[in-house]
Amino acid sequence: MKIVWFAALVLSLFSLYFLIVRENKGILPSIGNGSASYIEGIRIIQKKNGKSDWIVTAKRANIIGNGNSADLSDIEITVKDKDMTISAEKGLFDMQGKKLITTGPVTARNKDYTITSRDVEFDNATGILKTDKNVRMEGKKFTLTGTGMFADNNEQKIRILNNVKATYNN
Repeated sequence: MKIVWFAALVLSLFSLYFLIVRENKGILPSIGNGSASYIEGIRIIQKKNGKSDWIVTAKRANIIGNGNSADLSDIEITVKDKDMTISAEKGLFDMQGKKLITTGPVTARNKDYTITSRDVEFDNATGILKTDKNVRMEGKKFTLTGTGMFADNNEQKIRILNNVKATYNN
């Protein structure tokens, strides 16, 4: 008789457990609720028309406030269709607005040129990259320097805004 009661108790506990798990399925724990929350080894994939557009990876993301933004460190951004890699030391990622504002040195590289600057803002919704800091663009046969940059990823145009100096090498 004790075995029957014990089996019924175990069966009841398992049933209760599975009922609780089924009811809470898909619910993630809240992050950024005032405690110091962070994620190590984060990867954010932005898709456009069903394919990966940008992939942001960071060594660490410190979640801020209600979890809609994060301070990122050791950032690397891969722009898939442009075969470009952008790296930065630190940045603030707005998860709702899909903007990344980097602080400190930023380097963008592809097979044809390298661009270096500081404090660049990336707006994925519009495809715009901009800064008001010094910019240096180096290719195989040229170097451009100046202050301020406005780049439109959709139109594949880069403008250095002020004090532009160009050097061409043969």
